[in-house]
Amino acid sequence: ELGWTSPSAMDKVAEYLNIQPIEVYEVASFYSMYFLQPKGKYVLEVCRTGPCCLVGAEKIMEHIESKLGVKEGEVTADGLFSWRGVECLAACGYAPVLQIGPEYTFYENLTEQSVDQLIDNLRNK
Repeated sequence: ELGWTSPSAMDKVAEYLNIQPIEVYEVASFYSMYFLQPKGKYVLEVCRTGPCCLVGAEKIMEHIESKLGVKEGEVTADGLFSWRGVECLAACGYAPVLQIGPEYTFYENLTEQSVDQLIDNLRNK
């Protein structure tokens, strides 16, 4: 409902399931589909594993940080964007890649220019 899993929500889940809160926290922090803090309407998730890094994923993440003006995990002032590095998105042959939630649309062979276009298109939606 909120788009992220707050500590109080995790405590309630633990109580409901009659388990220790740490067990809920472990699951929520392990899986990348759970967000432990507020997120933007659009979440840019950049693959940060070996093959993507070899062809520029780190440069793409630096560019996203600069373009959006927020660090990884932060939300832009307008609430539209947040971004983060994630583990393998299983598209090594098309690296570097990212996906954008909430629909998890996939983008491949990224360049700084293509990232700019993606962000601008989302801003103008």
